[in-house]
Amino acid sequence: MSRAGSRSQSEPSTESLADALSALCAEVGIPFEEMLHTVESALAAAYTRAFNAPGDVTVKLDTKTGALQVHTRVTEPSGKVVERDLPAEDFKRLAAQTAKHAVLRHIHDLERDKVLRDVAEHRGELASGVVDRIEGGVVYVDLGRAEGVMPPEEQIPGEQLQPGRPVLVVILDTQHNRRQAQVRVSRASRSFVHRLLEAEVPEIKAGTVQIRAIAREPGLRTKIAVSSTEPGLDPVGACVGPKGVRHRAILSELANEHVDIVPWSDDAEAFVAAALGPARAEKVTIDRVTRTATVLVPRNQLSLAIGRDGQNARLAAKLTGFRIDIKPSEGDAEAPSS
Repeated sequence: MSRAGSRSQSEPSTESLADALSALCAEVGIPFEEMLHTVESALAAAYTRAFNAPGDVTVKLDTKTGALQVHTRVTEPSGKVVERDLPAEDFKRLAAQTAKHAVLRHIHDLERDKVLRDVAEHRGELASGVVDRIEGGVVYVDLGRAEGVMPPEEQIPGEQLQPGRPVLVVILDTQHNRRQAQVRVSRASRSFVHRLLEAEVPEIKAGTVQIRAIAREPGLRTKIAVSSTEPGLDPVGACVGPKGVRHRAILSELANEHVDIVPWSDDAEAFVAAALGPARAEKVTIDRVTRTATVLVPRNQLSLAIGRDGQNARLAAKLTGFRIDIKPSEGDAEAPSS
């Protein structure tokens, strides 16, 4: 193979390219062969664009002499493969610029991937950030090393977020973006409420209070079922806190979304009755075959049990896993089923 595309070792610009590459790899801890492959691939693509070179172009950088060799492999219509060297003299200035950009881009990609790996380890956890901008209904949150992306379906309906405002979110998953590390975040998910409650209630982190189920309609109402592993400890009282301080902190973060905290129970009748709070159930009958709970409530509690547009009964059904039929305890009129 000819050396038509090579350059002399006495020419400093390309030689310094190889030297700089070696020094940089040592500095950032990237294997030299990995970085060399990145640079050579970028040089080949740049040569093809700059000179409209035919075929499959490859570039080799001689790390000893600093010389560049450009090679192309062309398959003719007859099927014959022709290989030849291409001139590299007019490519030297573009080569240096291309190599520099390739190195910086590769380092950037490695840093981005590391951030994403680190963030992925915190999936499902709370993160604090600052609203950076809102574009097309999507809220972008500055989380420091990564950017949080909160699409409309992960936002609390009706909540007005403003650029520059501190905001809490829960991390859902990582997103692919070549420019920077991005993660999808949420304020509308059940896990967001779970983590908020966990942050406010030390007994949950200690394991003496457990969150057993959450049903949520973001911006409107959330029902949370909790239990205790410690005899004599009231799980609802622990979550509400002294004078309701913990409960108010959660309401404040949820833009005053209603939050009902109810005791979880192995007794299905008791659990369904509690889930319908603040309405008072007089009698609950469970059909375990059809997973249906028939609930009798005082007539003056009927609208409270059902809730606006059936919301209270609907969330109680989601929380307990039972279809709930609500009926007045006197008379024959029936309420809509959840």
